[in-house]
Amino acid sequence: MRTPRARTKGPRVAELVVAFFGDIVGGPGRRAFAHGAQVARERHGAHIVIVNAENSRHGSGLSRDGYDLIRRAGADALTLGDHCFREKQAIALLNDAAHPVSRPANLAQGAPGKRFVRIDPAQREGAPPSGPLYVLTVLGRLFMPIPSDDPFAAVDREISAIPEANAMVIVEAHAEASSEKQAIAWHCAQRWPKRVVAVVGTHTHVQTADARVLEQCVGAVTDIGMCGPHRSIIGREVHDVLRFMTTQGPGALEVATEDARACGALLRIDPASRRCLHIETLNIPVS
Repeated sequence: MRTPRARTKGPRVAELVVAFFGDIVGGPGRRAFAHGAQVARERHGAHIVIVNAENSRHGSGLSRDGYDLIRRAGADALTLGDHCFREKQAIALLNDAAHPVSRPANLAQGAPGKRFVRIDPAQREGAPPSGPLYVLTVLGRLFMPIPSDDPFAAVDREISAIPEANAMVIVEAHAEASSEKQAIAWHCAQRWPKRVVAVVGTHTHVQTADARVLEQCVGAVTDIGMCGPHRSIIGREVHDVLRFMTTQGPGALEVATEDARACGALLRIDPASRRCLHIETLNIPVS
């Protein structure tokens, strides 16, 4: 299932198609992503597939085995959020330039790991001529569990340092508050038009219905949802969460297993003008 959105007006152009999937939650999420990535490429013509993988190891963190599985499933780039350092194996991946995985750019100055992933669309089969695509994540500061620096200043700093004049940027706003994610999107649309092509929100695991193109250039959606079990409470077993919320008693919040879906956003980008022409949400059930 997908939500159609109106295109910006103008002549037909050669489009770069990017699928960005939300947080992978455990094994069901990994399997859902593998299916969703295949559908994105075969049915929607995606040239590039990106996914947030910070909850892929039993619901929290990224392991080396999980990274390898997600890459083989079709991910060109992996992003991480507030659980980026939950697994030591993830730090090794973040510190290795050979692995396209990044952590939020607005952590402490001395934090390990890459602050962005650079993708060369020219190396993707069928992609139109294009400058490089940078994928950048920032954490929100409202209601988030770890301290972080100003996300707006971090976006400005990282984009200002990009050397290529024809580069495009996708910003992932990994945040709790809808207002903060929308503010980051509007900041990018007004401060970085024809540089930032999209701002996608992640973290809540609940897909929102507000996909739109801001200022005729930046695709935006408050939250793209999760890859994971949807007969759940944000990916966890319903009875575990209800037990905790009604009794505050001990016990693990296990990853659920039923109704696995891959949720995300599909972006159609004009690389010549560096504008997002169209954005729609994806909600792909695993049959």
